[in-house]
Amino acid sequence: MKIIKCRDLGFNCDFIAIGSAAEADSVIQKMLVHIKEAHEGLSDEDLADIKARMSVLLSRGCGCGAL
Repeated sequence: MKIIKCRDLGFNCDFIAIGSAAEADSVIQKMLVHIKEAHEGLSDEDLADIKARMSVLLSRGCGCGAL
């Protein structure tokens, strides 16, 4: 199971993207769509940084987003 919480990325938001380990790319895409729609005003550089942070979070053993 792979989980990314919007709060883990620095937003004051309760959105959570969830998917199986095989769907890690899908979890990232779900979160990116949410961020673009709900958290306007982010630059392409900001989004690239957020995507990199999501990759790190999902690469952790449990995929729970715990730091």
